[in-house]
Amino acid sequence: MAQAQSGICAEANLHGLHLFFNVFDGHDESLRKKLKRVSVIQDEFADQFSESMLSSLVAVGAQYWPHVLPEFIPSQLQSFPNITHNDHVMGAQPFDLFVQIRSDREDVNHLFALQILKLFAPDVELVEQVRNFRFLDGRDFNGFILGGDTPHGRQKRITALVSRPGHFEDQGSYIHVQRYKHDLSVWQHLSLHEQEQIMGRTRLDNTLIIPPLQTSHAVRTELKDEQGQALLLNQSMPYGDVNEQGVLAISCGAFGSVFEQVLRSRLGQGECYDHWLDFTQADMGSAFFAPSINFLKQL
Repeated sequence: MAQAQSGICAEANLHGLHLFFNVFDGHDESLRKKLKRVSVIQDEFADQFSESMLSSLVAVGAQYWPHVLPEFIPSQLQSFPNITHNDHVMGAQPFDLFVQIRSDREDVNHLFALQILKLFAPDVELVEQVRNFRFLDGRDFNGFILGGDTPHGRQKRITALVSRPGHFEDQGSYIHVQRYKHDLSVWQHLSLHEQEQIMGRTRLDNTLIIPPLQTSHAVRTELKDEQGQALLLNQSMPYGDVNEQGVLAISCGAFGSVFEQVLRSRLGQGECYDHWLDFTQADMGSAFFAPSINFLKQL
């Protein structure tokens, strides 16, 4: 049976380090041979630093996948959706590789990242690195719980992992990443009631507000399938310093099309959109597929 990469359905950690790479021309075959080593490095670190609760994943970009793995193209893998709104732009920035490293120790994440850089050299260029941390009890910088209806337990695997036994996609996941920068100076001038109406949940205990506004963040993002199950697993983490705060929004799905469905819902039409977008701006958006460990080891 195929085994999913540990970072897809991992429980929340205290620290995260997310690396975005582009592969140099002519280095595809060399890079392909190295992908299987990522899980080996993780096993070594997880054994050495067992208390850190380390998890990781490596995902290949939608536009790069045909170059490095042309004989195994995931059936629903597409570039980051290009959707426009009069007032809000969802910037797309494709990357060839995405590596997520999370644990309860920032030093372990750092050492792991150094090994990844050593492994991939000289085939890649590190384009972006985003350090993240758990804020309070799993909140965004706006004070509200991140991913208010994120699945738990066994449901996480059903939501995030492809179920196609015997197929190379089995236990893989469609990954979409966006980086949002918040404008908290304006947000903090709103009353608690105004903030809760925009988010669609109470700030203190994350209770869904009934009836919610159709422009609330909860209504526009917490979409369900016909069985009432969440479409995406939210693995987002805050990032920032005293000058700039935001969130690296990471979603994992068993189907490649559902992220675009949620994004279209957020942007909506006219004034009927996710009004939290008035206080945060996405400056990066990328689509990936994270195959199973078994698939990577067979390369």
